[in-house]
Amino acid sequence: MALRAILILRADQRFAQSTTPFGLKALEIRVKTSMEGWSKVRVETGKPPLRLGLIGCGRVAQQCHLPALRALTSIELVAVADSDSARLGQVADRSGVQRRYGDYRAMLNDGGIDVVAVCAPPEFHAEMGLAVLDAGQHLFLEKPLALTVSDADRLVDRAAATAGKAMTGFNLRWHRLIRHAQTIIAGGDIGTAVTMHTVFTSATAFPAQASTWRRRHDLGGGVLFDLAIHHFDLWRFLMKSDVEEVFARRRCDERGAECVTVSAVMANGVLVTSSFSHGVSDTNEMEICGARGRLSLSCYRFDSLRVRANGAPPGAVRSWAMGAIGALRSAPQAAGQLLHGDDIIASYRMQWGHFIDAIRNDAPVACGFEDARRALRVTLAAAESASRSQPVKVMQAGGAPEQIAASAPLSGTSG
Repeated sequence: MALRAILILRADQRFAQSTTPFGLKALEIRVKTSMEGWSKVRVETGKPPLRLGLIGCGRVAQQCHLPALRALTSIELVAVADSDSARLGQVADRSGVQRRYGDYRAMLNDGGIDVVAVCAPPEFHAEMGLAVLDAGQHLFLEKPLALTVSDADRLVDRAAATAGKAMTGFNLRWHRLIRHAQTIIAGGDIGTAVTMHTVFTSATAFPAQASTWRRRHDLGGGVLFDLAIHHFDLWRFLMKSDVEEVFARRRCDERGAECVTVSAVMANGVLVTSSFSHGVSDTNEMEICGARGRLSLSCYRFDSLRVRANGAPPGAVRSWAMGAIGALRSAPQAAGQLLHGDDIIASYRMQWGHFIDAIRNDAPVACGFEDARRALRVTLAAAESASRSQPVKVMQAGGAPEQIAASAPLSGTSG
């Protein structure tokens, strides 16, 4: 039976800023026969893989982080912790991990771990994050950083006082099209940005009778902490400016289909409008209009990035042709991503590659706790605005989620 072997120089850091030319960690040999699937053999070229401990075996860990981590040779999952024994066993068995803990503190105390990923529900982020930092391990903390500014302050201060690296999980910063858009905007192709419009929605809804933290704003549930905070971070990432003021309106029906619209003014004058919803459709799009042109993209379509110069007639053949050419140019890169899943899973993989490279080379982390604190402030300001039906200055917002939830019921229309 004929064999076909492909040598892949694994460059975990091809699309993230790296202090090394290629971020090379290992040689990976893949062998495929006509009847068998791909098998993978890792040949280490230098340092052994970082040892990872995972806290929280829920949806985001199983569907996003673990598939991304399996494609990386420079990190290895060695321990998992979750208070749900069935879920813990399922993830550990599937990942071939022997070290399993019902209490994350026991995992931290046992040692033998270099990096800890906290993927537990948001109400535990501050407590668990501080414990990891105190244990002297590198910390990857899923968004949101915390549920209150005071807890975020503690995490920022503690991370600054430790030698380890600390990073927040805003994977969309590493999305292939977002990175491309950032380059286009920074290069001046659309001129000075004037307006930005984004939409992030999910078909998933959380009915009122469901007993889950995702229905409770005081525990970090709701569309603002689930979806909107990702775009609040991207506002800053793409516009290179902080958010000054927000105004939000919110509604939620009996199906659990929550919708929030947010308008904002950024420090550089850019005006932003965004819509975020549960229980409608799966959409993740943005459009940025500048003095010279317009950029648009969908994170769910590999060929969606379009740039159109101002003055070009809508629907003009030239504009369509330029978009098609751009899509063709990106096709080889997109195809490479699809071999490992899709652009979303690839964004998690690139995010982890960046964090690993920062640890290995003692390099700065591109999405640190300060970035996460600023995104949290915008989220809290939007929640406060929705409950009060008036604009809120971001730096003046300080309401805790439980206070906001008390004045904004999970059904009906706020304001």
